[in-house]
Amino acid sequence: MDSDFSRYYELSLPVVAKPKRRTAGIEWSDEMIEIITSKFATSFNRDLADELGVSLRTMIRKARELGLEKERGFLDKNRKEISQMAREARRPNPTKGQKGWSVPGSEKYRFKPGHVPAMKDNPELIERVHRKRNETIKNERFRLRVGLQPETKLRLKNY
Repeated sequence: MDSDFSRYYELSLPVVAKPKRRTAGIEWSDEMIEIITSKFATSFNRDLADELGVSLRTMIRKARELGLEKERGFLDKNRKEISQMAREARRPNPTKGQKGWSVPGSEKYRFKPGHVPAMKDNPELIERVHRKRNETIKNERFRLRVGLQPETKLRLKNY
């Protein structure tokens, strides 16, 4: 029985070779490896990558491959310089702090001058909303007490 099943339902998918990643094919010389092992712990990755003549990503990948790590306290020692580099790298927001700037097209959705929300000055509406809310909570508590699934997304406690 087992062999009949496998004979009829055997999947034979073609083997597809994974495309190889295109790499620059960097040959790491002994001198380059010596530089990265001696300077990685104490220097910035970008500076070291420039010195080695490789991309930042390639240099980081090689450092991981060699098991290299930054020295303890590297970030604390260089915090001012790192903060300055981050400030320079961050593009300024052209609309930040501009007085009067708004999202284009948002004007028609804003409150108009003199607009008073309906809940502020209509006591009948306020009472109707409160009554409906309390009725919904009461019904949900009942459903939970008798073991039924809730109908709303209210999260009720002490039912």
